[in-house]
Amino acid sequence: MTLPRLLLLLALLASPLLAEAAGRPLILAFNTFPPWKTLDSRGEPAGPYVDIVRELAQRLNAPLLFLHCPIQRCLQAMEQGRADVVIGVRSSPDRAAYIDYLSPAYAPANPLVVYTRVADPRKVTRYEDLYGLVLGVVEGVKYQPRFDADARLLREPAPNIHSNFNKLLAGRVDAIIINRQHGEALVARGGWQGLLKQQPLLLDGVDERQLGLSRRSPWQTERARVCAALRAMVKDGSVNRLLGVTLRRP
Repeated sequence: MTLPRLLLLLALLASPLLAEAAGRPLILAFNTFPPWKTLDSRGEPAGPYVDIVRELAQRLNAPLLFLHCPIQRCLQAMEQGRADVVIGVRSSPDRAAYIDYLSPAYAPANPLVVYTRVADPRKVTRYEDLYGLVLGVVEGVKYQPRFDADARLLREPAPNIHSNFNKLLAGRVDAIIINRQHGEALVARGGWQGLLKQQPLLLDGVDERQLGLSRRSPWQTERARVCAALRAMVKDGSVNRLLGVTLRRP
């Protein structure tokens, strides 16, 4: 065997070992979702959910990469296997076909609330009070099975929640539906407390928050290791620390 062929053979044999040593990257499909997924002053992904995935990547000895995308494109990336994980994306039967929602859950379900303008005298205390209102929703977002399947509701889609708030403030929709903590954070950040009000109606959260792994991700071959790392983070309190939650001990 000639020297060039020998060197080529050695390089081919070594390349998988080098790739493994370098660490398979973990690609997070990232869309902003304040206060959990935000951008810092440099425009870099930040927030508690990002910190959770960053900690997970460290425990897997994997470089963390970000694929910036609106929610619909993030879902497409997961379906195609161009991204490995998502966080803060609610499960549904259609999404479960291409997203593997991992156990354990990292956070409990959070209720949905309704925001209207302060000047609007209408009250939303029962689910039936939603009928007749033009409701701002975000394209591609799953809210609640009853709400999502109700053909009697009048929905006005928007590309993101910021557009929804702008429409509400401008009077182009009557109300918006949003996760309670998410809504409170955005209203406070926008300084809209005197312009918008949260209605009494609460729509129960129906699912715990779970990390999603693309069914076409190469990390599927190491699914057990990913779940074990996530389980350890939940058990040792790392997840609650990153979420800013005080652990309740019996």
